[in-house]
Order: sequence, then structure tokens, then C-alpha cells
Amino acid sequence: MDRQTSLAKIQEEVETIVSSGYGEMISRLPKGCNAVGFFCPYVPEELLHAAGALPFRLMGAPVKISQATRHLPAYCCHLAKSSLESWLQGELDLLRGVIFCHTCDSMQGLSDIWARQKRSPIHFNLMIPTNLDSDHSHPYLKTEIERFKEFLESHFGKIEPGRIRNSIQLFNRIREKIGEIYRRRQEGNTPLPHRFFAGLIRAGYLMDRQRYLGLLTDLLNTLSEETARGENSVPVYLAGNMTHSPSYFSLIEEAGAKVVRDDLCSGARTLRLMVPEDLDPIEALARRYYTSFFCPTKHMGCRTREETLLEDVQKSGARGVIFLLYKYCESHYFDYPDLKVALESKGLPSLLLDVEDPSYSLGQLKIRIQAFVEMLSCD
Repeated sequence: MDRQTSLAKIQEEVETIVSSGYGEMISRLPKGCNAVGFFCPYVPEELLHAAGALPFRLMGAPVKISQATRHLPAYCCHLAKSSLESWLQGELDLLRGVIFCHTCDSMQGLSDIWARQKRSPIHFNLMIPTNLDSDHSHPYLKTEIERFKEFLESHFGKIEPGRIRNSIQLFNRIREKIGEIYRRRQEGNTPLPHRFFAGLIRAGYLMDRQRYLGLLTDLLNTLSEETARGENSVPVYLAGNMTHSPSYFSLIEEAGAKVVRDDLCSGARTLRLMVPEDLDPIEALARRYYTSFFCPTKHMGCRTREETLLEDVQKSGARGVIFLLYKYCESHYFDYPDLKVALESKGLPSLLLDVEDPSYSLGQLKIRIQAFVEMLSCD
């Protein structure tokens, strides 16, 4: 099979996954896979996988909101509203259950609403510590992960340490492959369209992980001799809470820019640290999830998020930063003014985009992105 044919087959598989509704996606998963939904990257997917479940990340869907408004106020974000709507419409009935994280008020409220419906056999609240600067945070998180393991064992049976180690290795290899794809994109050595790249990252949260690792390996082999020629797009950096939606990546590409790096909670932010493979697996998971993310719902020093973002943007070679923030996400909006000032102090302009359903109202965003890219082109 030649490279173009291989690439076309990979693109077709990814597009089939990300263009389907939740119900169709779940129905296509391997039989007996026990898909369990989750929202937040603080949920240790390795532990779900080791239990024999398939971690299935809920990242918002283009669905008309009707029933969810009976349960949630209008000022909740699209992720909360669309996920509840999908569930109430029966799109998530094939899930064994959902794992929630202690993050924002909307997600905590959503967890309560979900539990009161009593439609899922599995429902768990993982209590991630908020102040990660505290000496008590690490032992607290380790205890929570142990509690999560015991909960999973009550539904799936005993989880042996060897199974957790195998899952840790699998997810580390996936992160390494994704990191390599990011590196090649940043260096201009992979001509993948933005839309496909966004779909590739999104698909990794929705499919069998062993198959996903194989797909990433095939893709890297296919692209081993590919080089983007005549590359003159404006390099930009994406930050915020938005998961990878092909719509936004396409708008940026059509405006003459390329995303060289991101700090999205479904993307490069999750690649900062691997899980140590030479420690007790529960301790290893606690260390990784204690130090990996700089989410605005967590505190890890007053300047940590600013410093981390600045360093990452400068390393990427981006000329500017686009913030993709869900409307009504207070945690991110509280941080934004300080991040904007920090970027400007280094001569890096930024653009704030308030977004909701990625299927609608793209016209105004397109104009704003085009104007921002044109400004960067003139610098």
C-alpha cells in the first residue's frame, strides 16, 4: 500500500469517528468494552483502562439544546449543557456510567443532576485537591486514586498492579506518539490539514486505545518522508479550555495561519509529563496527575500558569496567541487578564474568542481571526 493510500485510509477512519454522534460512536466500539464517560483530564484514564473499561471522553456535541434547559441555568457552558442534552436524548445510554471531577460549579452541579436521574450504574466523583501548593495535596490525591480504584473494582473486579503498569505504558506510548506529531507540525515537517489534526486528537479520546496507538504509529510511518513545502503561514498558539474542534482549526488555517502548539485541555497540555513506569503504579499515577496540568480551577503558585504559558509560546515560535474560551467559564476568564498582560509584556498579541456550539455562529469568528492573522502578518 503506498503512502497516499495509507494516509487516506487513516483520514477516513478518523473522520468516521469524529463526525458521528455519541450513540453511533459508542455502538461501533468493540463488544464488551464497557465504555465509561469522563469529562476532565484529571481523571486517570490508565486506571479505567486497567479495570477493563474504555475511557470515553465527553467533549461537547453539536446538539440542539431543549431538555437540558429544564435542569441547568442558561449561563452554564456548552460542555455541560450539550453533554446533559445528549444524555437526556439517549445518546449516552450505552455508557456504563460517567466519572466526574471536582472542578467548577457547573460540573459539580451536573454531577448531582446526573446522579438524581439514576440511569447509570456507575457514577463517581473524583475529588481532586484545589490547592496543589499544599503539603497535603499529594497524599490526598493518592488516597483519592486508591478510592477510585476500589470503586472500579466493585464494578469490574480486582485490578492487579501488573494491569495498571501495562495501561500506564500504553498511555505513555500514546503521549509520545502525539508529542512527535506536535513536534513535526511545529517544525513544518508534516503537511496534515488542520481539520484532520484536530480530529486525530479528538478521536484518541473516543476509540480503543490500543487501536489508536496503532493508528498513530501508522500515521508517523506514512509521514516519515513528508515535508510541508512552500510553508508561509503565520504561526499562532491556541490557549484555553476548548477541546479540539475541527471547525476552529479550519478557520485558523483558512485565514492563513497555522497552529504550531496549543495549551488546550485535550491537547498538548496533557503531554507535559509521563507517568513514571518504575514506581508503585498508584504512586506513579498520583505524581503524574498531581503535577501535570495548570488548570485555572487549580492553584499551583500565583505565577505558575503565566510563566508556563510564556515559556511554551516562546519555544513554539508563535507570533500571537488565540484564546478559545467557552462562554461562562469563570475560571478561565478570571485568569485571562493576567495572561494577556504577561503576553503583551513580551510583545505577543492575543485574541480572545468566546465560543459555544462549534457548529454555529462561525461567521463572526472567521472575520475576527482573519483580522488578527493579517495584523500578525504585518509585524
